[in-house]
Amino acid sequence: GEEARTRAIRLLEETGIQAAGERIDQYPHQFSGGMRQRVVIALALAAEPRLIVADEPTTALDVSIQAQIISLLKRLCKQHGAAVMLVTHDMGVIAETCDRVAVMYAGRVAEIGPVHQVINQPAHPYTTGLMASIPDMEADREQLNQIDGAMPRLNAIPRGCAFNPRCPRVFERCRRERPELMAAGATRAACWRVEESKAVLA
Repeated sequence: GEEARTRAIRLLEETGIQAAGERIDQYPHQFSGGMRQRVVIALALAAEPRLIVADEPTTALDVSIQAQIISLLKRLCKQHGAAVMLVTHDMGVIAETCDRVAVMYAGRVAEIGPVHQVINQPAHPYTTGLMASIPDMEADREQLNQIDGAMPRLNAIPRGCAFNPRCPRVFERCRRERPELMAAGATRAACWRVEESKAVLA
């Protein structure tokens, strides 16, 4: 009804869509990628959720538009009292946006904790590899770091730790037993090396 339309226009205005009263009747192909993403944010907020799951919200957007969308999402969710779970492969977006991060490998959490600690002091070899693969603008190098091997097919996950065929720190237990998350300083990591280093310190 008219009330729902008025509320929809108000939400579109909140997300920064100019002349929302006219644009509400337009089709998606008449909007830019950034504008479409703003409409999706308005749609997400319409149900007054306590949690919004944003799956790759900045993919295929220009870098300057990405920053606008992330800033908008943060501001509106704060105003509406909603938490955001951001699903992304972009570590830059995570570093700028999130309080906590869970790094996943083959469908399981490999490491979880405060963003600053996970990025700067990773405890899991996969997280370490991810961080090392981000180009350093200060350093001059011929090759980028990479994690050797390939992600396993989900119907053929190796026994033990799923990362073991690619891990530079693998040892026998990694091939036999699957580790659960365990305390690793400020983060928690699913890695037998964490337990081993604690035993050495003890």
